Amino acid sequence: MKQLKPTESLDDLVSQHEHSLLFFSASWCGPCQSMTPIVDNVSNAMSHRLNTIKIDVDKSSNDASEYGIRSVPTLILVKNDEIIAQQVGGIPPVQLMQWLEQYI
Repeated sequence: MKQLKPTESLDDLVSQHEHSLLFFSASWCGPCQSMTPIVDNVSNAMSHRLNTIKIDVDKSSNDASEYGIRSVPTLILVKNDEIIAQQVGGIPPVQLMQWLEQYI
């Protein structure tokens, strides 16, 4: 899982891959902290099929606004620069894997 840096363009990173999983979180968010290792493990297992990017909504507020993020954690699955699925809130690893499998 890649952590978006302030100097990077989220749009550029997303456009480099057919599938991208965007993980919007915040350092102060307890459920986000719980989801981080889950998303990291699942993204490692599926790294040949998708690119995972973690976005801190406080450091990248423009990106959060652009994607309409109102709550964290939020997962957004993007295919060819189009949002194809969204999941708000924490979910267990098996459920996350099943959710991703239905789209990629």
